[in-house]
Amino acid sequence: MDNTERNLISDCLANLGRDLLNEINEWGKPRWFDDNEYIVKQGQIIRHLPIVLSGAAKVYLSEANAQLLLYYIHPGATCIFSFAHLFGEKEVDFSALAEGKSLLLLLPMHKVREWLLKYRVLSDMILSEYQKHYNDLLETTRQLICNNLEGRLLAYLKTKAAISGNALLAISHQRIADDMATSREVISRVLKKMEHEGKVAQQGRKIKLISIE
Repeated sequence: MDNTERNLISDCLANLGRDLLNEINEWGKPRWFDDNEYIVKQGQIIRHLPIVLSGAAKVYLSEANAQLLLYYIHPGATCIFSFAHLFGEKEVDFSALAEGKSLLLLLPMHKVREWLLKYRVLSDMILSEYQKHYNDLLETTRQLICNNLEGRLLAYLKTKAAISGNALLAISHQRIADDMATSREVISRVLKKMEHEGKVAQQGRKIKLISIE
């Protein structure tokens, strides 16, 4: 582990305290993931708890050849579904992909179990993550029930812009369709309507988000 990686760990997990950070630096394994590379794949057994240090990750469920995007994980956070596998080895029912080139810290599950008993601050962090992602899941459900596809797509593009820090998004219609569990043709049609309404502008293979309110 180099100094840059240690500094990222200290910045992202500063609230965990020096003693736990020392153990994390000893046992944690930083690993870079390329854009759209699997961090966790549905059907695998999780042996490490992943924490995002830079970049982001998206978590989704797959069912009947369709996928449902649940939420994004930002630096300093991990996935609540991973916590369910801390005390038992079983195949996971979700997947996580890197959103852009991302650095993750992989913590051995057996050490995380030890630290939960030893460090109250880690238990507090996990409870906080549960609350945050529970709210994210409620928002996803609300969008599915209350918003039409155009509203969901606009919210999706705003999230992507916030993650990348850029309103000009290099993303294909097919990838959007995969994330939103619909077809490329439907996404192309909705984007064309949104462009006519002045909400987006399609520039070659990129989409510029104009409506940011």
